[in-house]
Amino acid sequence: QRMLAAIVLRPDKAWFFKAVGPDAQVAEHADAFRSLLRSVRFGDEKPQWTLPEGWRQKAGSGMRFATLEFGPADQAIELTVIPLGVPPGEPSAYVLSNVNRWRQQLQLPPLAAEELDKQTEKIELDGTTATAVDLRGPAGE
Repeated sequence: QRMLAAIVLRPDKAWFFKAVGPDAQVAEHADAFRSLLRSVRFGDEKPQWTLPEGWRQKAGSGMRFATLEFGPADQAIELTVIPLGVPPGEPSAYVLSNVNRWRQQLQLPPLAAEELDKQTEKIELDGTTATAVDLRGPAGE
């Protein structure tokens, strides 16, 4: 399994972008995922973006602001966009806890705080920064 994920901290919310699927299929879209993140802009505190070529967007439901799909329609990978409230405290600790939650989902060991910058990618957006990860679960699963 492979996961492409990012967190964008805004004053009132944290925006989560996350896709999980078979390693090879997700890997093909890693550059498009970064392109999507770089295109994110906030108007009225809601994100807008430019979909990579071939990607599809569905309306959100429940907690989801939107669902994006990529890959063949019969084997599409979903990328969820979910806003959550930001708890009080240090923003970097919140980012680390979420990165470690994602790592746990792929049976990867947690990161220490000093490893966060080495194991994540910062992507500059319009007035803010996304913290992105490209995680691959252990082989043979």
